[in-house]
Amino acid sequence: MKRREFLQLTGVAAALPFVPIRRAFAADEPLPFKISLAEWSLHKNLFGNKMTNLDFPRISREEFDIDTIELVDQFCKDKARDEGYLKDLKSRADGEGVAIGLIMIDMNGPLGAEEKAERDKAVDNAKAWVDAAAFLASHTIRVNARGPQDPDVLRKHMVESCGKLSDYAAERDINVTIENHFGHSSDPDWLLSVMREVLRPNFGTLPDFGNFAPDVDRYDAVERFMPYAKAVSAKASAFNDDGTCSETDYFRMMRIVRDGRYAGHVGVESVGKTPEDEYAAVKKTRDLLLRIGEEQRRCHAIIHWESLDGWTAIEGGDWIAEDGVLTGRNGRDWSTDPELTGSWLRTNKMYGDFRLELQYAINEGGNSGVFFRSAAEKNPAFTGYEMQIVDGHGDAPSKGGVTSLYDVVAPSAVRVRPANEWNTVTIIAKGNHITVDMNGVTVIDTEQTRSDRGYIGLQNHDEKSVVRFKNIRVEEL
Repeated sequence: MKRREFLQLTGVAAALPFVPIRRAFAADEPLPFKISLAEWSLHKNLFGNKMTNLDFPRISREEFDIDTIELVDQFCKDKARDEGYLKDLKSRADGEGVAIGLIMIDMNGPLGAEEKAERDKAVDNAKAWVDAAAFLASHTIRVNARGPQDPDVLRKHMVESCGKLSDYAAERDINVTIENHFGHSSDPDWLLSVMREVLRPNFGTLPDFGNFAPDVDRYDAVERFMPYAKAVSAKASAFNDDGTCSETDYFRMMRIVRDGRYAGHVGVESVGKTPEDEYAAVKKTRDLLLRIGEEQRRCHAIIHWESLDGWTAIEGGDWIAEDGVLTGRNGRDWSTDPELTGSWLRTNKMYGDFRLELQYAINEGGNSGVFFRSAAEKNPAFTGYEMQIVDGHGDAPSKGGVTSLYDVVAPSAVRVRPANEWNTVTIIAKGNHITVDMNGVTVIDTEQTRSDRGYIGLQNHDEKSVVRFKNIRVEEL
């Protein structure tokens, strides 16, 4: 059901209706996501007979304190229909307090095979693992896109097979996913075309942070996969001295996961060079995810989507809060006069040092802005600062252009996307130091003394501009 509030705001300062809102995470509240362990992280130990699939639940709990695991059928071949084996596995997992969340299927055969009989056999083999997943109380299976090299032929066959498999799985409340697991599945356009054609509620993606060709932007690709995500795989094989991953900016990637409104399990899929290294790699990946989760927990939402409690409208304009998106229209009275304000929406609370996260999209030819450290009176772009929002894809950097601190400093580069596409912004103000990240790149890093405290605000500029905001969060520093 849609939760919608239409607010047509006029007057000098119309206060919005009051609805209680959770202001911050409680100290004992869980992280924004959960952590699971992919069995492939220990594949050298498994192939080297240093452990078995039946040992995996115990090792996950004892060695890593991870309570959800992701199985790989390569380590329990021919066991999908072995009731005794599945009972033993479930008993061991239950005894450790470990859930079996996902099963990765590699051995069922090519779902996109040229011959229909071969495709049907692959579907039947996968159905056995759907039944096993239901018995083990798992929620998802992962299949591969294997078959002819021609992308159109493979798409046609995968759509057919995945449609059949998803319908079967839906009867057992199981999701079916395709991971970007090399080949055509690692081409975002191709995989998304399969998603759109299968179009089942229980069919989706399993975004993996790796497994992309060098010419594919992994961050953009994962962002595109997130609306379909039923699970997420956090791949890491190399680490820096500070514990971060050298291949992937995990902070940026997990921001994408969170902005995709995903709150399920993120699977640790680390890579170690030796069996012994595998244990260390799992712990490093787990610890990095825990570190990021704690940071995300401190940055909390400041808009409640059942109302706009905590915000005040200045000089009218229209705002619609619907399904987690705030849309501003019909702004008025804006000028470059520092003494005069136009229409904007501001927080009731003032902020000094903070980290502000949000996403926005602007229509073609549109104009808007994000104000911070601004006063309630006069022009907020001059009493504080305005990060300028305009339809400026392809523009040269300027002090009045897109992503500038308006009339103060130009961005080092223009990183915004075309009109009507979502942009991801982080603004950090600490003392005189202000930074702005646009779509994962720092474009402003400056020292300014105009204002050290004030309101955060969103601008609705004029009757031709339509601006949308979502995932608005703040951490006070």
